Amino acid sequence: MFYRDHTLLIHKAVAAAGGEDKLRMLLRVSWPQLQAWLDARSAVPTDVFLKLVDLLEQAPEPAEPALHPFLAPDYAATSREQVCEAALDAALCVTGSDLGNVQLLDASGVLRICAQRGFEQRFLEFFAEVKGAESACGVALILGRQYSVPDVQAHPVFRGTAAGDVMLSAGAHAVESSPIVSSAGVPLGMLSVHHRQPGTPDECVLALLYRIARRAGALLGKSGSGPAFP
Repeated sequence: MFYRDHTLLIHKAVAAAGGEDKLRMLLRVSWPQLQAWLDARSAVPTDVFLKLVDLLEQAPEPAEPALHPFLAPDYAATSREQVCEAALDAALCVTGSDLGNVQLLDASGVLRICAQRGFEQRFLEFFAEVKGAESACGVALILGRQYSVPDVQAHPVFRGTAAGDVMLSAGAHAVESSPIVSSAGVPLGMLSVHHRQPGTPDECVLALLYRIARRAGALLGKSGSGPAFP
């Protein structure tokens, strides 16, 4: 589960670390700064947030999973399909969305959906093959970086297009696409999370989506040259 209230996350981290003083030393911060986070008087920076995530994922016998098993250091998969399904579930978990998909690149450079949640046939058929800048995932692939569309209806990528109509009909009013890249930097696919309301997640969520996509790439890639699974 993703906590938009960072205060709850840092209080859980205090328990996992064994006290406020130990957590302060782990994070290498001052007492006033730690107290400001604990009292919700200032936001937790993205780099600290990710350290808290790591701490909670590695804590022995947690009362509940901090986020998703896919982010745990010991996560292992036996197939390409399992990696894609788990990465998508993790992304939906941290964003609180019920719409998303994972695409993999084929030999011709076309993105093809291999895992999805929440979409019906019209959407799946329209976006069955993506190549070019007519969608968020296509733009993210071209740019080689995470790309967000906070409002499908108003954004130039989708405004007045058939792709935009299909997105809105599917209830997708915003989307973030994160490239899935191997450890050697080879593009392998795309992780996209869609939202039923316009808007853009905060930097902590975007950082987690980036991490999930990169973890998927590390699991899918083998020596940077291709898929690790048949």
